Amino acid sequence: MRAAGEMARVARRLLLLPLAAWAVMATVGYVPTQSLGGWSAVKAMIVGQAVVVAIVYATLVPAIRGMAGADAQGRLRVGLRAGAIRLGVTLPVAAAIAWYGSLDAVVFLVWVAIAYVVMIKVETLTLIWWNKRLENPP
Repeated sequence: MRAAGEMARVARRLLLLPLAAWAVMATVGYVPTQSLGGWSAVKAMIVGQAVVVAIVYATLVPAIRGMAGADAQGRLRVGLRAGAIRLGVTLPVAAAIAWYGSLDAVVFLVWVAIAYVVMIKVETLTLIWWNKRLENPP
């Protein structure tokens, strides 16, 4: 039971990584976005980043849960499936918001692309660390 509690605590900590990356990304992007495009550009930046982060969490949480009960090959499949779903959801959601939304579409799509690249790295590292933890439980 103690090992299960430790694994749950590790999983919760790992789930904070995308949120931390978003905070850094928003902080770094605020000044240049605001100086180049004003408040409307900052609004588009925040929404673009939020869309990607929400989709990352929607794929990351089930992936972490799915990997917990799988063998090595199954964990790889779960991770790859999460990536495919993330891409398959991000593209139409971002396109719909850019097309129908009241945001600056160019700024929004640029920040979706930037956030997507950053979050791929964060999600990949999170799943790698989780996989290593599953291979060597406490």
